[in-house]
Amino acid sequence: MPVFKKGATTNVANYQPTSLTCVSNKIMERVTVICLMENFCKNNIITKAQHGFLKHLSTCTNLLESFNDGTLSLQNRNGVTVAYVDFTKAFDTVPHEKLLYRLHSYGVDECLLSRLRNFLINRTLCTHVGSCVSAELELLSGLSKAAALDLHCLLLI
Repeated sequence: MPVFKKGATTNVANYQPTSLTCVSNKIMERVTVICLMENFCKNNIITKAQHGFLKHLSTCTNLLESFNDGTLSLQNRNGVTVAYVDFTKAFDTVPHEKLLYRLHSYGVDECLLSRLRNFLINRTLCTHVGSCVSAELELLSGLSKAAALDLHCLLLI
């Protein structure tokens, strides 16, 4: 269901797609994220530089750490270059097969991979606006917002 963000209502780009997901799928997403995080922590895949989705680490702790590192560099008369990138929208284009391949390469067990594959593959979407419904399309990429936020660094590690 498209939700209006801002700007001209006639511009399609000014609408955000919203997926109505049933509660059981939301619970399954959380369980899956917990299983993946346990796997990544156990196999030392997540580095200490990761912030934003780990317990006791956030964008705030990242900024504090960056500020400290920058201050120390300037005190030592070294140059500092900072680049921050928000990857959350990039996950609208992550091909499901590529994500599954990457998870497999990180040692995620076959049982969890099979559940993820069943959840992601052969999904369809359609858009409802008022009483009009679009044709169904196969969903080849993208994650729910919750999953994208929790898994936003998987392809970058």
